[in-house]
Amino acid sequence: MTSTYDSDGSASGAAAALLITILFSAFYVVIFAAVYVVSSWFLSKIFVKAGEPAWKGWVPVYNSWTFLELGGQAGWWALVAFVPFVGIASTVFLCIAAYNIGLRFAKSSAWVVLYIFVPYVWWGILAFDRSVWNPQPLAGIFVAPDWARPTSAILRYVPQARPVYAPQPQQQQPQDPQNPQGPQNPMY
Repeated sequence: MTSTYDSDGSASGAAAALLITILFSAFYVVIFAAVYVVSSWFLSKIFVKAGEPAWKGWVPVYNSWTFLELGGQAGWWALVAFVPFVGIASTVFLCIAAYNIGLRFAKSSAWVVLYIFVPYVWWGILAFDRSVWNPQPLAGIFVAPDWARPTSAILRYVPQARPVYAPQPQQQQPQDPQNPQGPQNPMY
């Protein structure tokens, strides 16, 4: 049996190891939380530009689901990411979705390379640049093959950008050429 005490009978080595473990774990939790907050913030900004509610960017797996659907892919690929070895296919569909989303934000197809290597930078640029979501880009959208699409009608829903309605100017009634002041109330 190994002893946790040093040769002089003290437990200082074990205490130091425990302290280092606690500090490393706390540092890891802080870094993980910071990455989560920043990426969720970026995704929520992208979702708002695309006409989706911002809260979808803050839900851990649902944000990937929504990201895939905005890119024209089946959202359930976000769940496949948790399956060992098969999760690589989910990564491929996430890259295809990023390509499609980039085209809808009027970015060239080369932007997907930035997403592949540093997705956080890609999200940050799309979140804060002045690009506008176009639900029908000119060309180049890659749609998932039939075997990769969900079978349920509910799961096949691909959200489109919600139109923004500007107030329309009031239309003037055509004037009567014989009465240029408009119709008069006969009660007076």
